[in-house]
Amino acid sequence: MTISAIKTVLTGGSQRTAIVKKNILGLLAIKGVSILTSLLLVPMTLGYVSSEVYGIWLTISSVLHWLTYMDVGFTHGLKNRLNECLARKDYEKGKSLVSTTYAIMFAIFVPMSALLIAVSPAIDWCRLLNVDASNQEVILKTMQVLFVFIALQMIVNVFVTVVAAYQKTALSSLFAVVGQICSLCIIGMMTLFVEPSLLNLAFAYSMMPILIVLTASVIYFRTSMKEVAPSVRSVNTAYIKDLWGLGIKFFIIQLQMIVLYQATNILISHIAGPESVTQYNIAYKLLNVVVMVYTIILNPLWPAFTDAYTKQDYAWMNRTYRKMQQIYIVLCAMVALVVALSPLLIRLWVRDMVQVPMGLTLGIAIYTLIHCWVSLQAILINGTGKVKLQSYVILVGLVLHIPLSLFLGRYIGILGVVASMSVINVIYACVFTTQITRILNNTATGIWNE
Repeated sequence: MTISAIKTVLTGGSQRTAIVKKNILGLLAIKGVSILTSLLLVPMTLGYVSSEVYGIWLTISSVLHWLTYMDVGFTHGLKNRLNECLARKDYEKGKSLVSTTYAIMFAIFVPMSALLIAVSPAIDWCRLLNVDASNQEVILKTMQVLFVFIALQMIVNVFVTVVAAYQKTALSSLFAVVGQICSLCIIGMMTLFVEPSLLNLAFAYSMMPILIVLTASVIYFRTSMKEVAPSVRSVNTAYIKDLWGLGIKFFIIQLQMIVLYQATNILISHIAGPESVTQYNIAYKLLNVVVMVYTIILNPLWPAFTDAYTKQDYAWMNRTYRKMQQIYIVLCAMVALVVALSPLLIRLWVRDMVQVPMGLTLGIAIYTLIHCWVSLQAILINGTGKVKLQSYVILVGLVLHIPLSLFLGRYIGILGVVASMSVINVIYACVFTTQITRILNNTATGIWNE
């Protein structure tokens, strides 16, 4: 990414732009550590367990990640609504919104976790994941432990949404990085002193991020964010409707993410086996190094666009959109370079432990570029809160992805799943680009403005 391209994003003197710049610079440092940690985690994990067990872990962690979307969009609703309260300095309502969201997360995920633990023994996990039946007991125990961790994660992560609403996107990302580093250290010690175990791997990856966020929330709610610190007395069920009205639209969008993105590992495992899941994730993580830099610049724009749209600052929004389009062009060039160097980079990264076909890397690169364009449009639309059309369009992905992946997978294997994601994202790109253009030109009417 060139210096001049980055400068086009970081220029500007308004207070809002200054906040965005501060978050981008902070995220560059934080994500740099995150990328390095993520890259180190792969060979270290492969050194602790086999490629097949790692593929199983990637697949079941994807299954569990589905549950994080079952907040029914309340946290996304909180981000927009709390940001509006902070802009108006209405801390009393902000405190009630935060307290109510915590109560909602507790009411959703504690019973859900208990129910899943109770019914999980009846599920044939090995058949679902297309692995040897001898793994049933260890997978069952791992899933039950992860059900508990997911419930805890969703409750404590309300704090991360609060931090993002304060337009402290860099800070909200820091907690995950610290958790990654702790997980890396634990896996490193397990490699030396503990027998390879899927269950131990689950503890190493899942426990530390929860402890980090919980500790941070206690500290910040007692200091710089105490004006919105949650309390039982501030829970107000009247705000559920307010959070739900916007949150349900985000929830529908999240359902699409479950099917289109998180089901990918399941589909690949079903079509080609768990080792192909590892191949896919190696290529995806490699390309994601470039994408993460682009995402660093994108993330602060959501709360910034909420602030700008509330104040009807169309000049700032249009200027920022043009700069992000310039950055996207640079992204395309960087992805092409990574694809060209991928055989060398993968060999240096994981040595001979995993072989990734060039065709798979190229297919993922094409999908990545389309998805990044969609992400730009979607984040800006989300900032304005005009997500009704988005919630309708993504139904195409909900309905189409699984059958299209299975159909294409019969003929081109793992590439069929990647091709399905690319086709669906092209549809999204056409609609979302049209909508954000109309919004920024102040010509959006009807469904385009809801």
